[in-house]
Amino acid sequence: MYPKRLVAALLTVTTFSTVVAFETPTASAQQCGGPGGVVVPVPWSQRLLAAEQVWPLSTGAGQRVAVVSTGITDNPLLAGHIAERADVFPGGRQTGGGSGDCLGVGTGVSGIIAAQRTETVGFHGMAPDVQILAANVAGDAYPSGRNPKDTVAPETLAAGINWAVDHRASVIAVPTITYQDADVLRQAVRRALDHDIVVVAAVGETSTNETPGLVPYPAGYDGVLGVGAIGENGLLAQNSRPSRVDLVAPGANVVTTYPVNGLGSASGTAFATAYVAGTVALTRAYRPQLSAVDIARRLLATATPAPEGTGSTGYGHGIVSPVHAVSDEVVAGNPEQLPPAAPIVVSPEVRAREAAEQHGQDWAFGLAAAGLAMVALLAAIVLFGPRGRRRRWRTGLAPVPQDRPEDERPEPPVELFADLPKRKI
Repeated sequence: MYPKRLVAALLTVTTFSTVVAFETPTASAQQCGGPGGVVVPVPWSQRLLAAEQVWPLSTGAGQRVAVVSTGITDNPLLAGHIAERADVFPGGRQTGGGSGDCLGVGTGVSGIIAAQRTETVGFHGMAPDVQILAANVAGDAYPSGRNPKDTVAPETLAAGINWAVDHRASVIAVPTITYQDADVLRQAVRRALDHDIVVVAAVGETSTNETPGLVPYPAGYDGVLGVGAIGENGLLAQNSRPSRVDLVAPGANVVTTYPVNGLGSASGTAFATAYVAGTVALTRAYRPQLSAVDIARRLLATATPAPEGTGSTGYGHGIVSPVHAVSDEVVAGNPEQLPPAAPIVVSPEVRAREAAEQHGQDWAFGLAAAGLAMVALLAAIVLFGPRGRRRRWRTGLAPVPQDRPEDERPEPPVELFADLPKRKI
C-alpha cells in the first residue's frame, strides 16, 4: 500500500511541480499570483452539482466556450483544450496574444469548465471535452480609476464578445463585468444572441459605499443568464449581488486551476458563472437541436429551488442542475400565471337545502346503526337462547379440578400371592 501511495504522490508532484499552498484568490485580485498547490479531496461544488453523472450522455464535445475575462495560461489540466486566445483590451493585440493571465480569473473559470480528470486529484471540470476560447479584456490589471473597481469599460467587453462570435463560440461566459450601459455592448450581446449563442454573465459583488442602484452588465440585458454565487451551505454568498440574477451556482471557496500549474481555492460570482457555462455546454452537446433560447429556458426550468423560492432577487430560479438540465424532459412554452380564484357565493336557499340533506343523512345513518344492533341482538337470542335455558342460564364451563396431592411415602407394591396363608414346614 505504501509504495502505491508514494508513486501517486510522485506523479502528483511531477504534474503540478509544486506542493506549496497559496492564499485564496478572488475575482477582484489586483496583483499577479503564483502557481497553485495540490488539492486531492473532491471539492464541495463537485459533490453538489455531480456533473460527472451526465458524462455517459454528454461531456461537452463539439462545444466552443468563450471566456471573456483576464486571459488564460497553459495549466496542465487544460492542455489540449485551449482552442484560441487573444488580447482585446486597449493596447492589446487582437490576435496571437492572450498567452498570460496575471490575475488568474480567466484560467480559474476555464478550469471549472474544462479541466481534465486525473487519478491524483479530486478536482475536474464540468465539461472536459469542450474547447476554450480565451479573450483577455483586462491585461495585467483592471483599469484604475473605475467605480466600482475591478471592472472594465463596456467597449472592451463588447470587443471580447464580438471576438468570441467571430471565432464560432457556442457559449460565451463573461466573468468580468461593467456597470455601464452602452450601445456598443448592447449591440455585441444582441449579435451573439442572434448567432444562437448562449451568453452567461456574472452579476458581480457588492462593495461598501457603492452607488445605489448599480446594474451589472451584460447580465442586465435581456436574453443573458445572470449568475450569482452560493456557499457550501447552499445560501447566497456574502457579497453576491442580489440583482439581475437568473441562476446561482457555487462561488465561495471553490477549487480551480491556477495560472501556470496547480490548483487552489477562489471566490466570486465570476467562478459561479463557469459552472453555469459548463452546464450549458453539456446540454448543448446532448441536445444540439435546441436553440440558445431553448437551452436558457431549460436551465431555468430544471434549476434546484433555492431557499427564497423561484424568482427571488438573490437566487433567481435557483441552483443550476447539470443532471436535470441534460436529462429531464421539459415541455415547450412559457408558464403563465393563473388568474386569481374568485370566491364562491352560496345563496341562503342552497345552504338551507344542504343543511336539510345533511340532517336527513344523519338520521338515516342513525336508524341504520340501530337496525344493525337490533339484528345482532335477535341473532344472539336465536343462537344462544335454547342452550341457555337447558343450562338454566348457568355457565357452561367445566368445574376447576381440585388439587389432590398424593402421599409422599407410597406403600410398596403388593407381591403376587401375598394374600394367601403361609404354610408351615
